[in-house]
Amino acid sequence: MSCSSIKHQFEELKDQNQLTFNWAVQLYNDLQGSLDAHKMELQELQNKGERNTIEHLKNHIKDGEQLLAQINSMTVH
Repeated sequence: MSCSSIKHQFEELKDQNQLTFNWAVQLYNDLQGSLDAHKMELQELQNKGERNTIEHLKNHIKDGEQLLAQINSMTVH
């Protein structure tokens, strides 16, 4: 699942007050895997020098890392 679709699902669950601990863990794991894949892809693009695609991918990584930080800062009540 892509970072943007994970973010969309996270926001949707949160807005509907259906974000459970199990959902948060699943989304976190999916997001971490997506970020790892993006970082590997970024390394390949940097080796090839594809600047336009690099900037686009860096933005995806930044968004994903922000969501990861948001999930990390959540508390369980």
